[in-house]
Amino acid sequence: MDDEMLKKLDERLAKGEISEDLYNEIISRYEREDKDIDDDVEKIEKTVEQATTEETEEEIPEKTKRVSISGSSKIDGCNCEEFRASGASKVNGDLRADDADVSGATKVDGNACFGTLDSSGSLKIMGKSEGKKLDLSGASKFEDDIIVENIESSGSLKVKGNVDCDSISVKGSIKISGKLKGDVSLKLSGNSKIERIEGGEVLVESGGSRFSIFGFGKSGKLDTESISGNNIYLENTKAKIVSGNEVVIGSGCKVETVKAKSLKVHESASVENKKNLKTIEKG
Repeated sequence: MDDEMLKKLDERLAKGEISEDLYNEIISRYEREDKDIDDDVEKIEKTVEQATTEETEEEIPEKTKRVSISGSSKIDGCNCEEFRASGASKVNGDLRADDADVSGATKVDGNACFGTLDSSGSLKIMGKSEGKKLDLSGASKFEDDIIVENIESSGSLKVKGNVDCDSISVKGSIKISGKLKGDVSLKLSGNSKIERIEGGEVLVESGGSRFSIFGFGKSGKLDTESISGNNIYLENTKAKIVSGNEVVIGSGCKVETVKAKSLKVHESASVENKKNLKTIEKG
């Protein structure tokens, strides 16, 4: 299991925030081999639904200081300074919290607005997500846009919308149906796909020979329509267009067209068309 995620789970177990049974369940879930993340997320959703079906819903006042739930619980929306959830939890509506910390399996049926959102385990948010920081470890799925300052993800991140951030750092896999905007640092395991990337600094590296806990294999690959930025470094990337000032097309890349002021191409990479931006600007 990923060291960062394991450390967080150990800390939660020591503080009594999660039970030993839940701890062991999460460990075993992410140590399974040949694991498909989408199938797993669907199973987690069903687990949350089944676990909270017979639970009494909790009504949250207009604004509270702290909300803490554990085990199998669901609430009708939440507006608070601190939100803590462990086990199988569901928010029927919007989640609004200055500081949110969740572990286990968590689902938010509405929008999420937060200062920081820290998740270890499995997280699914149906609406838009807005805040300062997302710190994710495990399986995270967002059905709408994300607008945050900073994202750190260790595991699997899937977004059915656009991501607008100052910076994003991913270790694992990522799939974004729309545009990713911001400074980008990706160390990938398995197959990842992003429709478009627009960033200042763009770094895409393969995870190499390190085996992923999600069963994705020994190398990371990125498939994208286009990448634009200032300084760009790519490995194992398939793209139609790459455009930037300083561009390095590293090993394992396959690119149709590169537009750059300065370009380096690895001997194992394939670039069909090369266009010098200096020449284009003069023309």
